[in-house]
Amino acid sequence: MGVEAVPSGASASDESTALASRLLAEKTAALARLAAGIAHELRNPLAVVLARVPLLEIAMKGGKPLPPGKLEMTLRTVGEQAVRASKIIESLSIFARPRSPELTSVDLAETIGHVLSDVRAHMPEDRTVTTDVDVAPEVHTVVADNVQLMTALRQLTINALQAMPDGGRLWIRARGREGSVEVMVGDTGSGVAPHDAPRIFDPFFSTKPSGAGLGLCVAQTIAEAHGGSVRLVASGGPGAEFVLSLPTRWRVP
Repeated sequence: MGVEAVPSGASASDESTALASRLLAEKTAALARLAAGIAHELRNPLAVVLARVPLLEIAMKGGKPLPPGKLEMTLRTVGEQAVRASKIIESLSIFARPRSPELTSVDLAETIGHVLSDVRAHMPEDRTVTTDVDVAPEVHTVVADNVQLMTALRQLTINALQAMPDGGRLWIRARGREGSVEVMVGDTGSGVAPHDAPRIFDPFFSTKPSGAGLGLCVAQTIAEAHGGSVRLVASGGPGAEFVLSLPTRWRVP
């Protein structure tokens, strides 16, 4: 008969201490990566603002106002970068401290329409993107936090458009599926490489030169606050599709 060794109290204690130390090290490393990402993303817009403001100060002190065209361009650049920094902070706030959804009846087709109108207003005029929206009758009205839902859909839509810098086709389809509402947002861009797929929802991870890497994790955070999820269902080839899934078990009081 074999005799199994039973860990002593000291050994068990050592293992617990080692596990706690490892978890603390992993948490510290994660916080360090997050802090580095925040610093990197905020440094860029702040550097632009800090470079433009002295130009305005020099012009004012020297008594030589900038030409109207240059002044307008400088102020617009400062404003755009300030808005960019503000959006980064807003996204971080959603990611770090998601608020509980305030549930109401939401017209899903109308919400998608508002998101597309908002996103189109900020698209370059020379980019041609065709859109295909199809909302099934059974999910025309859903229960969700409308502001959060718009934010999540906007992030997924922007992500799709950024994947098509030369134009393409964007589709948004909504269907009911086994106690949930699924909203599919897809594009005809270059797709997601297999080695990038596992990190696609990590904060500050982006394969786009101008991307902050917060959009997808914000969409996922909002979906999870609703008891749902966001997943990538197509990658590795042309195009990508993300599915935002929300439960349908709720009822508005």
